[in-house]
Amino acid sequence: MKINKYIAGIAMMTLMCVSFTACKKDDKKADKIATSTDAIEQINVNTGQAGDQGAQQPMVNAQSDESGFVVVNDNVEVIGETVNVRVEPSTDSSIYMLLETGKVIRRTGYNEEWTRVNIDDTNFYVFSEFVAVTDKPVTDENRENPGEDDENTEQEQSEEKESKPKTIVIDPGNQINMIAATEPVGPGSTENKVGINTGAIGSAKGTAEYAINLTYALALKQELEQRGYTVTLTRETNDVNLTNKQRAELANATGATAFVRIKMNYSANSAMTGVMACTMTADSPYNGSLYSESTELATRILQGLTLWTGAQNHGIYETTGMTAINWSNIPVAVIELGYLSNEEEETKLLDSEYQSKVISGIADGIDLYYN
Repeated sequence: MKINKYIAGIAMMTLMCVSFTACKKDDKKADKIATSTDAIEQINVNTGQAGDQGAQQPMVNAQSDESGFVVVNDNVEVIGETVNVRVEPSTDSSIYMLLETGKVIRRTGYNEEWTRVNIDDTNFYVFSEFVAVTDKPVTDENRENPGEDDENTEQEQSEEKESKPKTIVIDPGNQINMIAATEPVGPGSTENKVGINTGAIGSAKGTAEYAINLTYALALKQELEQRGYTVTLTRETNDVNLTNKQRAELANATGATAFVRIKMNYSANSAMTGVMACTMTADSPYNGSLYSESTELATRILQGLTLWTGAQNHGIYETTGMTAINWSNIPVAVIELGYLSNEEEETKLLDSEYQSKVISGIADGIDLYYN
């Protein structure tokens, strides 16, 4: 009898352990679900909000890939405002583009923090909390026969955003005359920097940065004016005497709604190529309130550039050390179009066909920002 009671006790404890384990499994995160090779069955729930797990809806027999992402093939809708789409699942990764609320994209996987989406036949990543699984079809702005509702929605959004005047100041960085006298790096700052320098010199062909900056700025002005923008250049010749602070003040005085600086890059690593942008930091003591708009402006331009040129996108460098950025009272982005320290890239930057692609890319990015 004692043995039977002992066995019965063990059986009861075992049953309790199994029940407890089952409960714990139900509480596990989506990326910890068993990796069965059976058919994947997903329960799609269009919540309209992220909830505790964002896009991670209940799954049955899910499987993960070598990167630890639960493999899926469905659609998600953007529920956050102006969501960053990144090249890698990291906040240190370059931003490929921005997505607005309501955009529907195809999802190929997710883990606890990131959702993998497919855009332009390439995988990118967004925070899972900013998207939710949906039965809605992918919203492809480039499809040939968009529905009538889509056309009306896009028209309404365009009309709403076009209320901001399309007035821009383009600053061709540098000039032939260096100004060694220093000026405050920002309003109220005790830190001073040289007024302006002449810029880099191409390592292979001796391209003067101040000259090629102006070439691109003049072409961009012409392109934007054809698209209906009012454009002011801080300079139209190389022989001027304007400090970086004065250029920002000039932009402020025009009443423009965006300030775009055209620059080139240079590195001790001659293998470096690609495009990047610079803005202020979110907590800049000079104009941090412009961070969101400036970041969007920079991101959109980089998006256009990479789509047109195929150049590597090095993302956005945030800094409080650039005088022309710090003194700006309007959204501002410094766009660095390539590395003069790389022989191949310097050659491309001098090529008229490549220049046309760059100009189209910048202009398309500015269109995206305004529209």
